[in-house]
Amino acid sequence: MSKQNDQYRRPRIHFSDEPAPLPASDRRLLLGGSALLLGIALMLALAMIPLRAGPDAAAVSRSASQALAADCTITQQMTYAPCGHRVTRRVPLPAELAGKQLADLANAYDGWQVTAYTADTVSMERTFPICCPQHTVLLPDENGQLCAWQNRYGDALSQVKVLGVAVGEMPDSLQDELRQGKAFDSLEALEQWMEGAES
Repeated sequence: MSKQNDQYRRPRIHFSDEPAPLPASDRRLLLGGSALLLGIALMLALAMIPLRAGPDAAAVSRSASQALAADCTITQQMTYAPCGHRVTRRVPLPAELAGKQLADLANAYDGWQVTAYTADTVSMERTFPICCPQHTVLLPDENGQLCAWQNRYGDALSQVKVLGVAVGEMPDSLQDELRQGKAFDSLEALEQWMEGAES
């Protein structure tokens, strides 16, 4: 065969038991895919590990029979769901709970979760469905009149000002939101918003 016909030759087929080497681009894809699958498997494995109750829960159960001292301090961690803010409050133990135990404390603070308990200090936490004291809330009263409310004591809203407008007088698109309560950073911001919404 002449050199001119070399270009028309068929490639030789080579039969071997050894696999053909992968091109470099295929190797990178294979390694990247393997790393991704390994990462997903690791995240799934970590997600299935049960969460521990934590050292505070164990301490609470061990000291549940301790009597509360008269000078015991209660630390309350309050989380406010609508705004996401957290407030810590420290209060003295009520006199009627001195000498009592964890069960009596839990009954007196219904809705709170005790996270740490000793004779001298108690820590508890609770999530509230209201805004924290940093906000003024626009909300109708029981008569449907829009009022400004503030969380002054940590666990309840108190009326600050009656605005003289019924929730039914507001645009239909706002009424549902107002019945749930609309939070503002200040009374002035609330009143300014009201002026724009009424016009």
